[in-house]
Amino acid sequence: MTIHRLILPAISLFAAICLAGCSKTPDEQLIRNAIDEIETAVQNRQTQPVLKHLAEGFRGPQDMNVRQVRQLMAAHYFRNRNINVVLAGMRIQINGIDASVNFNAVVTGGAGTLPDQLQYYDVETVWRKMDDDWRIIRADWSPAGPG
Repeated sequence: MTIHRLILPAISLFAAICLAGCSKTPDEQLIRNAIDEIETAVQNRQTQPVLKHLAEGFRGPQDMNVRQVRQLMAAHYFRNRNINVVLAGMRIQINGIDASVNFNAVVTGGAGTLPDQLQYYDVETVWRKMDDDWRIIRADWSPAGPG
């Protein structure tokens, strides 16, 4: 057996292992994907796709828990047949298994085609990597001015 017959399969195996390892989605992209899923779920008035990204011990403004987030979403979905969300200025900082994600959000809602409500928010979130998933452990949002 010549050396070429041994080296070529070894190089191929090494390349396959490298490609498989390199195909793992980076943490920042996993967080962005989760945020995209949350944004889409809110616009489609879906609760469960949002809640799956909240950690069991999640805390929001005024110590809001997961059950209260569900209730808040249900109230907004009841009042607004159409909800639109636009996110801007996203800043993600990852530190090991924790990440802070801050952004601005514009949320509109209404019963008809045209929105009759509009609100700007400053949003600050803290995420934690649990197994292979990133979950929100804390969030705070407050109304902000348009500029």
